[in-house]
Amino acid sequence: MKILVTGAAGFLGSWFLNHFVLDEGVHDLWFMDLRPHPTLPMDQADMEEWLKDFHEHVDLAFHFAAPVGGRVVIENDPMYNADAFRLDSAFFRWAVSHADAVVYPSSSAVYPVALQTGGELIRQSEVLQNIMGPSYGAPDELYGMSKLAGEYMGWKAATKYGLKVLAIRPFSGYGPGQNGDYPVTAIARRVIAGEDPLTVWGGAQVRDFVYVTDIVEATMARLQAGIRGFEVMNIASGIGTNFNRIAALLLRESGSDRPIESVKGPIGVQYRVGDSRRMNDFYQLKVPLVEGLRNLLQFEQEKDRNANVSPQTLTANAVLG
Repeated sequence: MKILVTGAAGFLGSWFLNHFVLDEGVHDLWFMDLRPHPTLPMDQADMEEWLKDFHEHVDLAFHFAAPVGGRVVIENDPMYNADAFRLDSAFFRWAVSHADAVVYPSSSAVYPVALQTGGELIRQSEVLQNIMGPSYGAPDELYGMSKLAGEYMGWKAATKYGLKVLAIRPFSGYGPGQNGDYPVTAIARRVIAGEDPLTVWGGAQVRDFVYVTDIVEATMARLQAGIRGFEVMNIASGIGTNFNRIAALLLRESGSDRPIESVKGPIGVQYRVGDSRRMNDFYQLKVPLVEGLRNLLQFEQEKDRNANVSPQTLTANAVLG
């Protein structure tokens, strides 16, 4: 089997890459990123330029190359996310003639903001933002719009060129290796630093947290079931947890009972929880929130002692096999 992973040095990209490095069924594996991978040599280049010289035909391509950043970037530097349109366009133009199937990592940010703030708060089901439907609700900032546009490109690549496309919509993914621009890691870093009181932006806003290995395994389970044309799937628990609770659990894991203080900062929508029923037909999440937070905290503590620690080999729970 021939596999391509773009953006392979990033958070999700590196976890998927690790899965294929360990998979004896993968015969040829290509991976690239602008940044170096923490443990593996890789091609370092802009993805669009790199693909111009990559003429292999692959069975499966994972497209993780994208501008990345947390809520501060999403709200305060929206044009940074606009480069995703270029990268997604270049990827799908390449894929329609060089790949049998692709995985496009979309986001829960594609869901209409109006359904996540005020009034009746509901779990976000795939049908609530249907790229094949006649109308769309406004997604979350330009970041959400770019992901929705990427899904649209995938749908067109499937309907016009016969490419098999799985668009995954992970909700709030977290785990070892995610940088401090993202909230769970940022809170964990403040716990380790001994911040007193422990500050949390907002705190009452609710998210659906999914451990990174579950994102990988849910995606692979869906692929193994077969893809026809364009398919979309949430990766979600269906359980809402607010950030104050995340902070309290991280403090408990660290053995501290420091107070938690809410401060102003970018917080996004009020309530973002996913409908997991479509995913549950293929996969059920395995890593409970407490266990995942423990793994992340242990990784961040070990990283302070050993800068070269691998996220994928830190604990038995964090190894994909």
